[in-house]
Amino acid sequence: MRLNHVDLQVSDIDAARKFFETFFGLRCTYQREGQIALLEDEGGFSLGVSNLFGSPPPVYPPDFHVGFVLERAGQVREIYDRLKTAGIAMKQDLREGGGNLFFQCLAPDAIAVEVRAPNPRSHG
Repeated sequence: MRLNHVDLQVSDIDAARKFFETFFGLRCTYQREGQIALLEDEGGFSLGVSNLFGSPPPVYPPDFHVGFVLERAGQVREIYDRLKTAGIAMKQDLREGGGNLFFQCLAPDAIAVEVRAPNPRSHG
């Protein structure tokens, strides 16, 4: 068994779709205007962003986040720089810890997105 998809409830489908396409390379495979968009990564995982009934988005718990794992610390730095240049808010700036280089940014609706990769220079 493998996890196939996750659906995030958002207030603006287009803004969420564009965010994940632009900064994380996800590809939109289906969209029903104003209700749902399905995005897919190169491994076949699907991320849904939806608001089928026009509800206000939920308030996610403080520790809730979506995570992306990259192969190299340099890739984390590149994405971090692109997000900062675009004015995307950070929940947690770039830092080392637990053998990783990571950060958390805020997607539309203040959904935390973590990006990390093993950092060979980090010792814990």
